[in-house]
Amino acid sequence: MTEIVVSPAAQLAWQIAGDLALQNGDPFIEPKHLLFGLCSVEKVLVSGDKTKLTAFEESEIRTESAQLRSLSQRHSFSLSAVRKAIRESSSHKLGRVAEPALPGRVVSRSPAARRVFEKAAEMSGARGVPKVDLLLLLRAVLESGDAQLSGETACYSTSLNGVLRELREGASEPVAQGLTDLDQQSDAVLPVEVTESVDATVSISPKAAVANQRLTWLSEFTWEFGTEGEQELLLQEATERLLRLVPTAERGAILIRDARDNELLLKAHSPRDTTPRISMTSVRKAMEEKKGCIWKRGQDLTLSQKQSNTETGMYAPLVVNGQSIGAICLDSTVPSMCFTSEDLEIVTFFAHQLALAVANHELRLTLKQNNDVLERLLTNFSPQVRSRLMQRARMGRLALGGEHSVVTILCSDIRGFTLLSARMCPDEVVDMLNEYFGALVDCIFRHDGTVDKFVGDSILAVFGSPEADPQHHRKAVLAAVEMQQVMQQVSGNRAAKGRVTCQIGIGVHTGDVLHGFIGSPERMEFTIIGEAVNLAARYSDGAKGEEILISPEVHQRVWQMIDAEQVSIPTKHEGAFTAYRVKGLCGRATIPSS
Repeated sequence: MTEIVVSPAAQLAWQIAGDLALQNGDPFIEPKHLLFGLCSVEKVLVSGDKTKLTAFEESEIRTESAQLRSLSQRHSFSLSAVRKAIRESSSHKLGRVAEPALPGRVVSRSPAARRVFEKAAEMSGARGVPKVDLLLLLRAVLESGDAQLSGETACYSTSLNGVLRELREGASEPVAQGLTDLDQQSDAVLPVEVTESVDATVSISPKAAVANQRLTWLSEFTWEFGTEGEQELLLQEATERLLRLVPTAERGAILIRDARDNELLLKAHSPRDTTPRISMTSVRKAMEEKKGCIWKRGQDLTLSQKQSNTETGMYAPLVVNGQSIGAICLDSTVPSMCFTSEDLEIVTFFAHQLALAVANHELRLTLKQNNDVLERLLTNFSPQVRSRLMQRARMGRLALGGEHSVVTILCSDIRGFTLLSARMCPDEVVDMLNEYFGALVDCIFRHDGTVDKFVGDSILAVFGSPEADPQHHRKAVLAAVEMQQVMQQVSGNRAAKGRVTCQIGIGVHTGDVLHGFIGSPERMEFTIIGEAVNLAARYSDGAKGEEILISPEVHQRVWQMIDAEQVSIPTKHEGAFTAYRVKGLCGRATIPSS
């Protein structure tokens, strides 16, 4: 049998399937392992080592995995849930937790798995697809009828049947032929003759056009404009340049699809003093078929078609990542003027360039908007932590969820704030809090702390979250000492100006908490939850103005770097607490390298 060629994404799914079989001690790769691999490609791509992939391979894998994710979402088919079901079922049957695969070991495909690949290869040949991709392999797996696979995914049978039905329908969907309707506003149909057409989803064969100066001029256009300018200016210049390049055309227009409501918007047209006359039915047809074409009008005309006086036209869809995002429309009212096949190749080639420029422009705007949102979201984190979180967000790893770990909590509170604020007007209170809090937060950030929240006159900060930090105990104490020093400086400046001053008490405790991002993808907040937070507040309540009280759990970690004395602080319900009052640092206390 001819060697089966698989896409990089399908190859990765195959490798993941082999790893699972080895971990479970299975003698062969079975269809269930292949389904697990198919459902794991995107996860492995995000979290795995991509150094062995070329940029082209990574791009192909991302495209195919995105198609699979979209398919699964349409049928409420959870990739992670299926992965979990297959893995847990395999582990339960073994009666143990799956072990890591030993280096150097390989596992072959079972006869059933081989038939899956052969079936996928037959389907790829029938569809004219050069490689077996993720969707073809998924269809072959679901059609395998493997009893073991059916048993382990029984609870997802409805969703998987819907997926299989769409895969089958997509493969047998007939291709629409030609353009027929040239006027959406008319009840009558205008006969047209399509004289030239070209597939807009593939690169244009250069032929003689490569030597043409028009092609060079167009190729340089998007380079000159880049993605920094306004999209409307880019598209207007593109329209006017096309009219100069294709002298047969009298009018030109560019339509772009609005991602929000799928409506086609007129983004540019020339000459500007004319009203574009465009058959939206024809434009949509060209976009659906992803074909650039030349047409000329027939004999039986409706009233609106007669008024337009259009004799010939050329449409080229803007296609990027397999999707039509708009179209270039050129036409002429002169019967003797005809567009040539070279004109069509030039315009379709330029449509490729323009589609990439528009997509890049939209991507840049989206990234900027997302970046602005993230910047606002991450204002409670130090610049170093913020940078790491931004990187995680760009890689799609900043998600909702919490984790348990030991962190250090710092709680500060203004002493006598109620009496102070009673003697001040609201604006003065706000100004005072902003001045003190601004200086205190800088101290927290300098030691990689995170501000969980401001509660009235209190600050709750955490060290060692959301990023793990083995020095979180020491950094929290250093931040507390620096905060008291800064308070004295700010108070000195305020006193010199005759303004109200205040003092803070600080409590520091370390313990296990649940911490992470909660809420929804559209509105998430960082928080920490646990008894350790309450205890930190108790130590803060027990601290007098200009005092720092740390718990025994903190003291046993930092005793060498501080000068402290043991004290007892009363509480309402828990009895007396043992604490340590920090009087200062020992010499040049520093953070040891981790």
